[in-house]
Amino acid sequence: MSPNSDNLLRISFIHETLIAMSVSINASENGMSPWDSQHLEQDYEVGEIEGTIPDDLRGVLYRIGPGRLDIDGHPMGHIFDGDGMVSRFEIGPSGVRYRNRYVRTRAFRRTNETGKWPRGFATQRLGGPLANAMRFPENMANTNVLVHDDALYALWEGGKPHRLDPLTLDTEGTESFGGALKRLGAFSAHPKADPATGEVFNFGVDFFPRPMIRCYRLDRGGRLHGIATVPITKLGFVHDFALTDRHLVFILGPLVVRKPVSVALGLRPFDEALSYRPELGTTIVLVPRGGGPGTRMETDALFHFHVTNAYEHGANTVVDIVAHNADGGWMQWENHLRRFRDNPGPAFGGTLTRLTIDPAAGKVTHEQLNDRGCEFPQLDPRRITREHRFSYLAEASRSGGDPDSIATVDHRTGNTSRYTVPDGNTICEPLFAPRTTPGNEGDGWLLTLEHEPLHRRSRLTILRADRPDDGPIATAPLEHHVPMTFHGTYVPAT
Repeated sequence: MSPNSDNLLRISFIHETLIAMSVSINASENGMSPWDSQHLEQDYEVGEIEGTIPDDLRGVLYRIGPGRLDIDGHPMGHIFDGDGMVSRFEIGPSGVRYRNRYVRTRAFRRTNETGKWPRGFATQRLGGPLANAMRFPENMANTNVLVHDDALYALWEGGKPHRLDPLTLDTEGTESFGGALKRLGAFSAHPKADPATGEVFNFGVDFFPRPMIRCYRLDRGGRLHGIATVPITKLGFVHDFALTDRHLVFILGPLVVRKPVSVALGLRPFDEALSYRPELGTTIVLVPRGGGPGTRMETDALFHFHVTNAYEHGANTVVDIVAHNADGGWMQWENHLRRFRDNPGPAFGGTLTRLTIDPAAGKVTHEQLNDRGCEFPQLDPRRITREHRFSYLAEASRSGGDPDSIATVDHRTGNTSRYTVPDGNTICEPLFAPRTTPGNEGDGWLLTLEHEPLHRRSRLTILRADRPDDGPIATAPLEHHVPMTFHGTYVPAT
């Protein structure tokens, strides 16, 4: 980057900061929304801890989401289209240290230099069709993070990861793993780490020359290996997958691409090219971890984004997902993601659902595991690929609302324990943090970010994983708010 462009970036960021200060001064009496941008980058020790942080909770929590959801006051058109911002919470003997940084993507730098926003999933560039024609959505690096082989990666659906310094959060550049990520370099935002082997498995979707899923294995030394390719007969949205000790499991629902030409010509945004067609059903593909052809099965239509876990049960494969009701079609559901600021609708209203796949009989059974709207399912990561007893969920206590509860579901007893935030507050995905001393599944804490609009801030909230209904053990109130984050990871201290 030239010195002149570096100065422009600094000037633009100062301008963004002044806007942020103005927004804060003029915020409504009801406080700041969890979807308001956070233009400031900060680094400080949290001044006062409420409660007591457990002695054997030591490590680093990373959270990521769209931190900048407006450019010079112009709002982004979709929840997916904001610039990625990483927050780092270091939990140690002296308390909690907070740091946040924006991922310096190409789109972030160009926006700071020009003041023009990029083409996103549902946000069009200024200039009409000519300005959007033949442009893929920009890599916003805003969806998830991965820590592997002492490196931190910011992930996005359809492009290469951005490598960050795990301590400073400085952006070191995009990562192709020695050229192993080719073409668009798609590396999904939901990799799965096998706790038994230390390997990370992931996938990416290629559209040309023919639609396919490319499956990858990232070894302990950080080298990426291709495993298999899976042809896609129904080209559509593939967000997550599951991992067992034998398979990569893909649940390919009927959210498919239609009329892509008008999108390619810049006439309409990408989200309008998708259509939910339940008559097509869902294809489940079991891909052997060692490579080779996958086993395909058909089942009823499923609309889902996220997977909790999967494991083998004899000859069957079991997968837990959050399934949504797509009545009314994709665009009716999608409009709520465009209206995330004032009407999230059913976005957090899925139900935890278990699929049992019997390849020999060609049969898939569906079992609902909870009756309350939820999203962002998690588990004790030491149980990935194996049967898990506990699922951790972000729940919405009222239909059509933002998530306001953290729930622990015990699949052995059928009991659910939940913490519900005070009225007006919201929470995000719960992440499990194990004790520093070895323990059984679920022996640890749940970490989440709780947004407190009346205080115009967020706080790190620590709950007992087995009894979140006891309420927070400790909270670390920040000096500001953190916009609603999507995903994250917790790294125990070594």
